[in-house]
Amino acid sequence: MGDVIAQHFIVPSKVSVPKLPTNTVDRSRVEALFVAACESPLVILKAPAGFGKTVAALYGYYAYAEQNPETALCWLSLDPEDDDPSTFAAYLIAAIQKRVDLSEPLISHGIGNRAGNIRALFGQLLYELDQVDDEIMLVIDDYHLIEHDDIHTALAYLVKHLPGNVKLVITTRSEPPPNIIGLRLQGLVAEITEEDLAFDLGEARAFLQEFSGADISDEQAEAILARIEGWAVGLQLIVMGLKQNPSLADVGAGLNQKNLNIIDYFDSELFDGLPDDVKTFLLNTAIVKRFSVEVAAALCPTINVHETLEYLKRHHLFIVQFNEEKNWYRYHHLLHEFLRHKLLVNSGANIQALHEAASQVFLELGYVVGAVDHAIKSGNKAQITDIVRRHGNELIHKAHYDLVRRCLAELTEDEILQDANLVLVRCWVEAIFGDAPFVEAFLSRAAHLVEQEPEATRNHLRGEMLTVNAQAAFSRLDYDKASDYARKALDMHDKDSIRRQSALLILANVLFEQGDIHNALEIYEESELLSRQEANYDAVLWALNQQAIIWKNLGDFAKSADLSREVMNYAGEKGVRYGFNVVFAYINQAELALEEYHLREAKQLIHRIQSLCESWDDYWQLHLQGWLLKCEMLKGKPTVARELALEHEQILAREYTADILMPYSLEVQLQWWWQNGDDKKIKTWLKAKAEVTSYHSVKDFMLLRAEAYGLAATGDYAQARRKLTDAITHAEAMSFSVEAVRMGLLNAAVADIAGDHEQAESDVKRLLPLAAERQLVASWLFLRQWLMPIVERLMKTHVFNADVAKYADQLLTLNRQRNTSDKPGGEHIPDALLAAGVSKKEWRVYKHILAGRSNEEIASVMFIAISTVKTHINNLYKKLGVRNRREAMAKGETLLN
Repeated sequence: MGDVIAQHFIVPSKVSVPKLPTNTVDRSRVEALFVAACESPLVILKAPAGFGKTVAALYGYYAYAEQNPETALCWLSLDPEDDDPSTFAAYLIAAIQKRVDLSEPLISHGIGNRAGNIRALFGQLLYELDQVDDEIMLVIDDYHLIEHDDIHTALAYLVKHLPGNVKLVITTRSEPPPNIIGLRLQGLVAEITEEDLAFDLGEARAFLQEFSGADISDEQAEAILARIEGWAVGLQLIVMGLKQNPSLADVGAGLNQKNLNIIDYFDSELFDGLPDDVKTFLLNTAIVKRFSVEVAAALCPTINVHETLEYLKRHHLFIVQFNEEKNWYRYHHLLHEFLRHKLLVNSGANIQALHEAASQVFLELGYVVGAVDHAIKSGNKAQITDIVRRHGNELIHKAHYDLVRRCLAELTEDEILQDANLVLVRCWVEAIFGDAPFVEAFLSRAAHLVEQEPEATRNHLRGEMLTVNAQAAFSRLDYDKASDYARKALDMHDKDSIRRQSALLILANVLFEQGDIHNALEIYEESELLSRQEANYDAVLWALNQQAIIWKNLGDFAKSADLSREVMNYAGEKGVRYGFNVVFAYINQAELALEEYHLREAKQLIHRIQSLCESWDDYWQLHLQGWLLKCEMLKGKPTVARELALEHEQILAREYTADILMPYSLEVQLQWWWQNGDDKKIKTWLKAKAEVTSYHSVKDFMLLRAEAYGLAATGDYAQARRKLTDAITHAEAMSFSVEAVRMGLLNAAVADIAGDHEQAESDVKRLLPLAAERQLVASWLFLRQWLMPIVERLMKTHVFNADVAKYADQLLTLNRQRNTSDKPGGEHIPDALLAAGVSKKEWRVYKHILAGRSNEEIASVMFIAISTVKTHINNLYKKLGVRNRREAMAKGETLLN
């Protein structure tokens, strides 16, 4: 199942607890060491391969559970490909989720969390583990396979803050990294080493006698121990060797841990003496990392698989069974290494045929990704072709574009042109994330395939070809041709056919880009429903994202945020844990959080996006610096903002790899240059850019604002106001209400700069109720130096209704608190309360209320009079919109969580 993990499917056996081996003796000494070690939050079992670390962790847990009943055991077995922050996080959360109920957002976010974001993810995990009443033991097996510094740093953070009810156990062959070793100095680590795990004389003698059937003296056991130095696998090998050679001295002499060639020993002392069918079984099943009975039967068609598995378990031949319903197995790492080596040098082994069989059985079991991996390794073009023909659309629907490309790379264009399904798969991949101009010509070359189809399916094929042509035209920004192709494709399908969903989605995309958002919204909703029926995950996610963007621009931020969360929940539920759709959902949430002045939430979302696209072109990372710049421009350290702006401006010299993002980057960069007087850069940009002359989408309005910043910076106020007025008219006609308000605010600021103070004040007076209705905050504060004085004057000279007046007061409060950094140890007011106008002293009082203290207790700890406490509380109630302490505490839980 080589590519399953790389494609982010959770392999069940990796998060399942291994079964207890039967070939063990009483090792209460090691169990006692383990239980005592559990006084520390982290227990490390460190020893070379074959010292019984996994078995010690299993038996140690059961010994601990005897003293601490109801302790849940969560288990994660690592593989080399887990050395990736996102994969590691996904598996760690999946392992815990098997025994502990975690929140759906945490499970869904167990995705793409590299760099600092895996640490943020672990912060949420710590919070949820702290809510669990029962004890939990989490075992991470084979941690030596992890080398990524971000994982080590995040794990050290996890250990440092583990709740008292959680124990973490890791097994490793190597010295833990410095991040974790450093925890020793804090008393957070207990280690069980090679010396502790090594068999002592009594344990070794008991093991040899019980499982070899020989009468072993202390002298003989001591001689053996001297050679193997307490090595558990060495004892097991001796027992097996005795079944072939009854001379204990001869068998023992063959083992010397310091000079042991494990491959030679397995070959001469173990493998050679096995029955032929067992040898064949071992070699054939070594082609995969894990196998079930069905997989083994496919790889060993002439062997009684059930009998052979029983033989392996009965003779303790280094096989590990997992507690899964379908009974999955793997070999001990040492044996697996030996078997893979033996398989490669075995001239009689048909490795290609084994890969073909593995591919076929994984396909039958539903592991399409693993099937593809083995099909490619087999080099069997017929098998690869069959998988692409039968499952190519499914893989595309589940966003496995790279995997499909790997398959297609094995085929020539002429081979692809022999089959209509292969042609469509190739064209869909190119149309979405490839060479879009290639599609139309390639489909023309494949036109003859339509006539080869039965009459009943010709319309369907024509419709599919028209649809993929529509997608390619849309990718080329040829919206008229895309619309024409999409409408023709819809005519080819019945009204209730789920095959309409792709053409509908493309048509909705065209309408969205052309500014017809109401019709686009209706079609997105229809396409989403059909896409769910067809299990086209990628299409569902895109339709949801686009609906979220439309509702945001219609001014319904709550509905927009709900749809973005649905994207992430659906992606997590369907295993689509990466890709543009998830990133765009986070971007939409970040924009909403920023506009509502939830700056910490916005920054957390931006950092999470950075981790999701860390391996993508660095264009994405530069773009995200622009979002961080927005946060710092609203409220932050000017030095940090300058550094971000200098780094972000590099994006303007880059070739655009994501056209949808560039307007965001241009707007924030021009705004920064304008407000910081960098006229030279603005003039250079104005000369090079294309003038905005038409308005069809949000991108056009963002580009227009960037242009208006430039015009204002260079003193061309009349041109800026004329363009903004024209754009506002278009935005209002298209129902882009949020964009209309944002451009109206900018127009008011430019009017004020130009000296037209009366018009500026009139515009602000008109816009205040519209902005209050949508709770826009950032759009005002980006222009604070011009707009806030006007708001302040209006509040003194005009009467607004209560809601608008409260909203204006909040804006003024936030403006007064701009760029104020808390002193070390000072009070840090949460964004939600800051937006409500809560002062530092009121926040201190509020914290005491939330802690359950009485007025008298608050007065005592704050060294103020009870009457002062009551004054602060009355002010708090007004600002929070509550009537009593109970409502204030309930409001606090909502605002601060």
